[in-house]
Amino acid sequence: MPRIKIDQLKEGMVIAADVKNMDGMLLLPAGCALSERQIDVLHAWGVAEVSVEAADGLDSSADPLAKLPPDVAARLAAEVKALFWELDETNPVQQEVFRLVLRRRAKKLQPG
Repeated sequence: MPRIKIDQLKEGMVIAADVKNMDGMLLLPAGCALSERQIDVLHAWGVAEVSVEAADGLDSSADPLAKLPPDVAARLAAEVKALFWELDETNPVQQEVFRLVLRRRAKKLQPG
């Protein structure tokens, strides 16, 4: 389930995980097929990225985690999580830092 920037969303893409605002209010539920209006709502709420189900035309090569086998990705996520003193998974800033570190580590594992 790749995470993509809001600017790359297209109508018909399917949300893979609930999208919530900073207060925890549900904006879009998992499984929701996006309309142009819903993409506009995400922009209005300042959402930067969302998880989407793999779709035709979606370039998963931009996400190095998408190239890793699930067991390797899970092991890598556990290793990165151990680097944080107390990772608050509800804090969007900490989530973003975690995701950036995880992607950087995954990219180092890629050949070439």
